[in-house]
Amino acid sequence: MFLFLLGLALYPLSDLLVQHLMQLYSVEQTTFLRAFLRLIPLLLAGIGSYGQIFRPKNPVGHLTRLLVSIAYSLSFMYAISIGSLTVVYTFSYTSSIFMIILSALLLKEKVSRKSWLAVAVGLFGVLVAIQPGAHLFEWVALFVLLGSFLGALNKILMRRLSETEHNLSITIYPNILMVLVMAPLVLTNWQSMPWEHWGLFAIVGIITAAAQYAIAASLKSTEASVLAPFEYSTFFWVAGLDYFWWSKTPDLSTIIGASIIVASNLYILRAFKAPQRT
Repeated sequence: MFLFLLGLALYPLSDLLVQHLMQLYSVEQTTFLRAFLRLIPLLLAGIGSYGQIFRPKNPVGHLTRLLVSIAYSLSFMYAISIGSLTVVYTFSYTSSIFMIILSALLLKEKVSRKSWLAVAVGLFGVLVAIQPGAHLFEWVALFVLLGSFLGALNKILMRRLSETEHNLSITIYPNILMVLVMAPLVLTNWQSMPWEHWGLFAIVGIITAAAQYAIAASLKSTEASVLAPFEYSTFFWVAGLDYFWWSKTPDLSTIIGASIIVASNLYILRAFKAPQRT
């Protein structure tokens, strides 16, 4: 649990640094450098396994997932560039709601009426948090909700790929493709950076790699369903970081909306953990 909480705390810190850097550099350049610098520790971790990593058994599945992953990453990056971390993370909690919907539609999994009711309640929480009429919030919500939907679809595609593919290939390929896609955009509009900013981007890469490792290590010794409720601890981290770094505090509608979304997700989790009667 400690490792899981550590990983969850590191991700908002990484996003805070990314948000700071996007005040100085374009979303395209920030996305490119984030993916490029993340590749370095991943490729080092794969030394000795390149034969498995770079010989995919399901290339079509990889390509589909890569396209979804790029759209998913860009949606969140644009959201972070215009909204506070608290608001972005609040709407990102809808990912599990979309997982329920997509699991029913794509994986043909049976979803109970109570779970569908929880999905409806969670979507109501989104409406509360979105503050209809607040133009900036609506745009942030649009990007994050799109990203959450694509993120849920990405997880389903990853689940299918994990049956035949090496774990590192599933992680490395999206970063390689992101670098290739962003490179032409960045090269035509590259902004020179001082060494300290290169250092900040390197720190982002190290932090995200450490977060991925901590969460992966925690999942090896504890069931994901046990750790899942702790995911919402990120709300307190991002609210604290917004306050101390940007002097921003979440408003009442964001807090109420986040509470409704989290409550609906916890109910869905409880329903999936409950023993099935035969």
